[in-house]
Parts: sequence; C-alpha cells; structure tokens
Amino acid sequence: MPPRSSHTARTELSALSTSVGHRIRDLRTARGVSLSALAATTQLGKGTLSELERGRRNPTLDTLFAIATALSVPLGDLLVADAAGPAEDRHAAPGAHGQNVDAELLGRWSEPAEIVEVYRMVVRRGRRESRRHLVGVIESITVVDGEIAVGSTDAPVRLVAGQSHTFPGDRDHVYEGRAERSSTVLVMRYPVGTGEADPSGERSS
Repeated sequence: MPPRSSHTARTELSALSTSVGHRIRDLRTARGVSLSALAATTQLGKGTLSELERGRRNPTLDTLFAIATALSVPLGDLLVADAAGPAEDRHAAPGAHGQNVDAELLGRWSEPAEIVEVYRMVVRRGRRESRRHLVGVIESITVVDGEIAVGSTDAPVRLVAGQSHTFPGDRDHVYEGRAERSSTVLVMRYPVGTGEADPSGERSS
C-alpha cells in the first residue's frame, strides 16, 4: 500500500478535529455547561475551547482527557462519530496524540456495570503525567514490545514485552517510555453512572 500523502493526512486530521469539536460542543450543551465553566474546570483557555469546538484546533490526548473528565464521559465519547447510539454501534475516529503518547480507539462496548474501551497505544521515550480521570476508572496496560514505566506518579511499575499492570485511573498517574517506541494495548473500564472526578483523589464508596 502506498504511503498517505501529506494532503490526505491533513484532510483526515481536519475531519477528526471537526468531528471531535462537534462532540465536545454537543456534550457540553446537553449538560448545560457554559464554555466559561468548562474552561475553569479543565484549566483550558476559553478561546482554546472555542477553537476546538469549531474544529480550528487539533485536540491533544491530554486536552481530550481533561474535557472528558470535566463532562463526566469516557474518552471514547469524544472520539466516535455518533455517541448518541449504542456503544457497540459507534465507529471510532483515528485517535489522538499526546506529549509522548499516541492512542487509537480499537473498540468499546457496554457491560451491565461498566463501559470498556480498548486502545492501541504507542509510548515514546519521555514521561507523561496524567491527571486523574473519573471516579472508579480502572486502567490495564499490556506491553507488546518495548519498555515503559506506568502507574502512580510516585511509584510507577516497570514493564517489558508480555507484562501487564492494572492501576486506578482516578489517581494522578504517569506513562514513561523507556525505549524509543513502545507498543501497548490499554483497556479502560468506566463504571456506569460514574460522576465527576473527585478533586480530593479519594474514591467514593
């Protein structure tokens, strides 16, 4: 297969930005959250959020996580073309890029007590600190090749190919690439009916 042209890549990125922007706007207005309130909660500029909603700014993975947490939705709700229908019927967008992490949504489904999302994730050399997500979120990561350190910011666990680690995503945590490029699979589990992220970092019972 011939490589994609730069024009094709830009077109796909533009389409993703527009799709994600519409999802952010729709979810925000459906919850009655003003742009100013979302800016205050996410610590993102109001102008930045406005540009994101209009598809004029490329969203980063960290930005999308911050917005998803503030709106009390799984990350995948911002990455699918239609988040109004059943989770099993939604089509994934290409994914999102972060400081040293690229994530592509492979699939998501609903179970009685949780929503499960599976991502193909590349972790490049460097350290990415991630703010806590919604209360009760659990992350499980498996390294396909390479080496990473992942988990709590004060005591991340070193993993090499074939090893896995499960940790609470509702605590501040870290992804650290220890190879030039490490391939991983990440599973995120969101409790159904979960509320906003607990600012204290404590789980609700």
